[in-house]
Amino acid sequence: MADLLPIWTSVFFTLAIYSFLYKENPWYRFAESVYAGVSVGYGVAFDLRYLRDQWGGQWSSSGTMMLLFGIAVLIGLLWYARFSKQYFFLYRWPLAIIVGTGIGMALRTVIFTQFLQQIRAQANMPLFVAGDMMQTINNILIAIMVPCVLLYFWFTGGTRESAGMQIVEKIARYTMMAGFGSAFGYTVLTRMSLLIGRSQYLLGITPNPPEARMAFYTIAAIMLITLIGYDLYKGRS
Repeated sequence: MADLLPIWTSVFFTLAIYSFLYKENPWYRFAESVYAGVSVGYGVAFDLRYLRDQWGGQWSSSGTMMLLFGIAVLIGLLWYARFSKQYFFLYRWPLAIIVGTGIGMALRTVIFTQFLQQIRAQANMPLFVAGDMMQTINNILIAIMVPCVLLYFWFTGGTRESAGMQIVEKIARYTMMAGFGSAFGYTVLTRMSLLIGRSQYLLGITPNPPEARMAFYTIAAIMLITLIGYDLYKGRS
């Protein structure tokens, strides 16, 4: 029983979520509510454990650190002022700290990783790689496509209507469409991989537990019968 219960539970919630493809129904709403409740509960427990671990580390090493830890906890408690109309203005303080800190850290990361390091990598990239024709072609394409895409967004000056810029814009459009298409295709393939993985689990294909197949047949039949029966009952009503 201890081995079968997790398998049947996993199959049940998988089918309950997929039952939304039929229509919104009580099975789906139950699974959705359980998922949301478990996620929130796990998040709260994880955050409380993080606070406890932080207190047991450097924050309890001195009086100054303890005071700073207490101030941080008090600022965190101000989040709950959002539920009060009278003290709602206090909610803006932790929000401003989080947003300001997040933007500052993100901008620093973006500037270094997506701007400076990419420029450095582009400048140091060799066009020809001895013994590797495919890498050479890739480097040449990168050296052509990256400047063309950057010039595509050059909206000032009278050179935009020149014949050279027309060629650059065409290369840039092809490059961006290839990038968007590959990103979308990667997203679709990722979702398909997840679907294939869950299907293999429901069918009990190795290395998944074979007991999942019987659970799949049983739970799927019960859900299908109840959904169709409920629709017929509502139709008669």
